[in-house]
Amino acid sequence: MIQDLLGSIASTQAYRRFAAEKSSRTVLYLFFISLIFTVGGSIAMQMRIGPVVDQTFAWLAAEVPTLTFSAGKVTSSEPAAKRLVHPQAPEVAVMIDTARTEPVTLQLMQESKVLAYLTNNALCIDQGGKLETYDLSKAALERPMVVDSKFFREAAGALKKVVYPLAIVTVFVFAAGWTAFAGLFYTLVAMLLQSIGGGALTFGALFQIAIHAQTTALLARIVMSFLPFVVPLSGLLTIIITSVYLWLAVKANAAAAAETSAI
Repeated sequence: MIQDLLGSIASTQAYRRFAAEKSSRTVLYLFFISLIFTVGGSIAMQMRIGPVVDQTFAWLAAEVPTLTFSAGKVTSSEPAAKRLVHPQAPEVAVMIDTARTEPVTLQLMQESKVLAYLTNNALCIDQGGKLETYDLSKAALERPMVVDSKFFREAAGALKKVVYPLAIVTVFVFAAGWTAFAGLFYTLVAMLLQSIGGGALTFGALFQIAIHAQTTALLARIVMSFLPFVVPLSGLLTIIITSVYLWLAVKANAAAAAETSAI
């Protein structure tokens, strides 16, 4: 697979072999480059999201008073209402007022500039201008649950153990599916290029070429995911890079066919 990877990037002649190879090898290569994209994308995601998750849970552990859920009610170590604002995202704010038993209105939340409001018996969330209220009295626990700094530290660790593996699987499935789907689109592009540059490759052969032709663009996507800024028109750049490889591959196969017929 490494040889196929290098050939996809640096050798137009390799595309003559890709066009004639077994479809099972193309499928294996699809999984191979999807795995590379998954590894690179997962590392980039952890570098970007990991610190944010750590900072968020550290902030919660430091700022949220000790909360006790018992008998369908919530009590706090700080009876007075407390508004929490995320240090990195000021628009993310929460109000904790466990002394309040009156219903919370959307107007009150908007005036308080909070996205969530925790009272003695309810959790209210502003869902884009729509108030969602969760009645905690209907969620009575068998035994009291305490939410404190230890809880948030353990929650951060548990989140990483669950979310990161799930994210890796999700990225791999998405990468493989998207690359295969994009391969169909690029096969149509290759058919157009073949009508211009000559050649008589079948749809299946062009599809195999299209899978390999996406390699450089996928690697470029991985590199861009590590950049601290968004690359303008990155989608268009991906299409251009892949189309160039398709054109070179079509020309290489057309030249090979011409040589064969001349013999």
